[in-house]
Amino acid sequence: MKALRATLSKYSLAELMSAGRLLLADSVHQDILTTITCSLVLQDGLLINTQNGEYRPVNVESGQSRETAIAQAARQLVLARTEQQGILLLLPPSEFISSRYQLSLKGESMVRSAIALQAHTLIPAYDDALLLGINAHSSEGIALWYPARAAEALFLAFQAEQLFLAAVMPRTLALPTADQQQQDLILHDEDATHVAQLELRAGVVCSQLVITRHDLEQVAFAEQWQSETAKAAPAQRIRCSNRDFWNSKRSCITPQENYCFFPKGAELYGKQRLVQKQKRFATIAAGVLAVALCLPFVGNLAQSLWLQSQVEKLRDASTDARRSQSAVYAMEDEWGAIATYPRQNVSKVLLTLNQSINSSLTTFALGKGVVDLSGSAQDPALLVEQLAEREEFHDVAQSRSSSGGEGGKRGFGIRFNLSGIDYKGYESKYPAVKQ
Repeated sequence: MKALRATLSKYSLAELMSAGRLLLADSVHQDILTTITCSLVLQDGLLINTQNGEYRPVNVESGQSRETAIAQAARQLVLARTEQQGILLLLPPSEFISSRYQLSLKGESMVRSAIALQAHTLIPAYDDALLLGINAHSSEGIALWYPARAAEALFLAFQAEQLFLAAVMPRTLALPTADQQQQDLILHDEDATHVAQLELRAGVVCSQLVITRHDLEQVAFAEQWQSETAKAAPAQRIRCSNRDFWNSKRSCITPQENYCFFPKGAELYGKQRLVQKQKRFATIAAGVLAVALCLPFVGNLAQSLWLQSQVEKLRDASTDARRSQSAVYAMEDEWGAIATYPRQNVSKVLLTLNQSINSSLTTFALGKGVVDLSGSAQDPALLVEQLAEREEFHDVAQSRSSSGGEGGKRGFGIRFNLSGIDYKGYESKYPAVKQ
């Protein structure tokens, strides 16, 4: 962005607007040229269709303009065309004005703008508006001019015949094929009234000389013609002297945009097409932007719908499992109180006590994991310590003791809990139900 601003700051507003107009004009001209499907060439009073070699004489009747006569001849040659199918009209080089230019400017838009602004200086004898044809890639060469009024008169005459005249171009520039247009060429174009030589270097017109045959009959003019034409650098030469050359083309001439002249009506049509394209592009861009803005929401909605569908699928797939789980829970509710009732292995407890108590045992009581013992022993404290060391018992405590007994034995009372028996937890899970 900084580089772009720095570049734009080098030019004034007027220069930027001029460049913008030229860019728009180039876009319009390119759009017009895409409509061209037919080329007609004027040679010795005949209008020739280069696609099939057919021709019609251009007869200017009394009270009729030359433009109307050309359009009527074109109507006979292009019967199946519509207004939107463009026609390229190739006119003799004698109908175009040429001027030499040599500038120190660089850039196509700058060269073209400078030449256009100097039109009346370069051609002071002509006051009417002129259309410019120039290859502005080069800062030196020949600029071609064509009267804007004549171009518009031709366009209106063709329009009256329901034909669309897209562009006018010098006939001489159509002599080379599309492959030869970028080569160094010397083009000779002759007809019944004029002789022309045009020097073409890499697509740039470097010189153009036109003389009437009447002047060539004069020795001085003939010598001067020979002298000027001999100055051209050696190059491949292409010559056209009659309509047979155009009959042999059998194709639509490829227009050279730099040297095409566009009537005002054709440019208006091109601008309308460009506006329509811009509207379509704007509509598409607005649609793309709207879609881009909605994509996160659409994506979230699609993901939500997909996840919901997955949940439904998983729910359907887990129906049997949930049914089995419900059955297990029901069985647990019904049989859990019995199945999980704490197991008090009385026989194992007695066998374990038998290993520690070698004397008499008076009472033995077992209830909810709590064992109460009473009896007599030589050392009740030692007995309590021995029982506390057993993993099967915990919280071993002497509840009572007495002295004096047979054989020096003392009475004892011991209480302890059985390991792994949790009546409190059981009763909290399965509380007692009053009947």
